[in-house]
Amino acid sequence: MKFHAFFFILVLTGCAPSTVHLHSYKVPEAEKNEIVTALEATGLKVLISERKPPLVNMGSFIIYPKDDGDNDDLVKILNIINEKGYTTGLIAKNRVKNHEYRNSNNIGLYLVNSDGLMSMREQLAAEFAVDITEVEFSSTNCTEAYKLSFDKDGSARINDISLLWSKNEDTVVLSHQNQSQKFTYSNKYERNGATRELVMQLVPYRNNTLDSIKYFNCKYQSRTPLIE
Repeated sequence: MKFHAFFFILVLTGCAPSTVHLHSYKVPEAEKNEIVTALEATGLKVLISERKPPLVNMGSFIIYPKDDGDNDDLVKILNIINEKGYTTGLIAKNRVKNHEYRNSNNIGLYLVNSDGLMSMREQLAAEFAVDITEVEFSSTNCTEAYKLSFDKDGSARINDISLLWSKNEDTVVLSHQNQSQKFTYSNKYERNGATRELVMQLVPYRNNTLDSIKYFNCKYQSRTPLIE
């Protein structure tokens, strides 16, 4: 009896339907509901994720961890999204040591509305969840080490020196005792071994009148490890 029960569990496990984890970006709600309904009608389960696709400038893509030759579910998905006007040139195995996709019954479907595609620069701005007031910058090219931090009230500190700051698009201005220095602000993602980091950098404008103020002539950088 125990053998039969165990065998029955194995059969049920082997026949378990695949689950599609649907991530979307700027897909109209009604259209998304139609896609979910169509997927479920083929026997697939669907879980809607609140997280948008990680690289929307790549367009739509699928993570399909099943064995080579086991393409039935993939064909179902492609037929449905193609009918809705979505195409993908990227179908990947699971190369990310990531939660859901260790299980071959889980499929990642990342749908991006082509009308809402962003450039990488725009995407960085949209995803930029770390504000400069939440990190500490360190000087990178000065003989003396300086630490720079910003407060939300418009004040800043370089070591023990109090300053004022303001930001306008890609420019940060630091002021101290009626003297001001402009810095070009930039951010980017960098891979550091197995970790991805958000790198923020401040590069000073050339200003000969400020040569005597060493901390106004340093480059500053902050590196924030990201959880993936």
